[in-house]
Amino acid sequence: MSFGKRGQGEGHPARNLLPPAPVEPVDAPVGRMKVANPGSIDKGFIALAVGVVLVSAGAAAAAPGVLEMFGGQVRPIETVVAGLDRTQAKAALAREAFPDGEGRAFMSALQSNFPSDHDQLLTLLADEALNGGDRDDLLQEVSRWSIEFVTPNLPAIGRTGADGFDQLLDIGSGALSLVEKTAGCTADKLEAYVANPANLASQWTYGSDGYKFSMQASEKLVSLAAKGRNAPPPPTDFRREDQEALMTAFFGIMMDEQFMGLMTASGSGENFETQSEALRKIDICKMGKSIIYKMRRLPFGTKERLFGMGTQALDKMPADLMNQMMSGAGSYPGIPGINAPPSGFPTHLLEGPTIEDMQAM
Repeated sequence: MSFGKRGQGEGHPARNLLPPAPVEPVDAPVGRMKVANPGSIDKGFIALAVGVVLVSAGAAAAAPGVLEMFGGQVRPIETVVAGLDRTQAKAALAREAFPDGEGRAFMSALQSNFPSDHDQLLTLLADEALNGGDRDDLLQEVSRWSIEFVTPNLPAIGRTGADGFDQLLDIGSGALSLVEKTAGCTADKLEAYVANPANLASQWTYGSDGYKFSMQASEKLVSLAAKGRNAPPPPTDFRREDQEALMTAFFGIMMDEQFMGLMTASGSGENFETQSEALRKIDICKMGKSIIYKMRRLPFGTKERLFGMGTQALDKMPADLMNQMMSGAGSYPGIPGINAPPSGFPTHLLEGPTIEDMQAM
């Protein structure tokens, strides 16, 4: 195939289709991207991640947030609110009180679903910040506020059915994983951990695993409350199939290694010291996860009815008793703040199997 005649000095015609090579000035300055913690994250990965976000969200809108996320510093609260009045401080804290992924997700869910509650929380945060509180002090305000938010929204959360039931199980599983990771799950490990006040203080500081878990749990509860706000009332008629499903789950739990060890230790007839030593070896995290696993496998309808019945019963409690339970205060060893199961709950399901029942299994 011929491309025709070419004059002297003309290049190959296919080669002419390529764009000309860029010409750079000799003295042009070289721009360099900096990160807050050089070496802690691969810069090539950061550049790729930033590029993806910019392309997907739009360069003009996404650039400030992305640059702050990857290259900016978390400013101290005193710097964030310096020279601001209350209204200005609320606006600043809406952006910078908790400028991480978990914190932003929680604040965004609250603002979009419950704007008045969002404004109330920002007011509390602004007052604390303007009085000299740091970010950890603001976290304490969020913790107190969350109890006041969840209590009146329990009926709405209960209307989310089996999905809401499973999400609460996820929160419980996450709490157990956090205990397992940070403290350990036997009596000896827990006592040693709690004996050092610095452990508890560090576990709930900004950016810690405890902080991240708390924000994720709060975001789930806010989203559930929004989902169930306008949902129809849940069914609360406890059926025979529900009783059978719960009894099956109960016997399955009792066959768990940790529960078997607990029953053996408590009914062995040995002296107190021997029983106490055996009980201290029980892994409460494994025990709790065994319960969660069995509850997760309940039928869809049983979850829905059990969840609706439970949240309705909790909603009928006196406000001060409910707040005690939410804050972890109380005297009942299994459920803080409650001395008996909620009214209307089928209490016979809480009774343990007899020795004959266990032998027959």
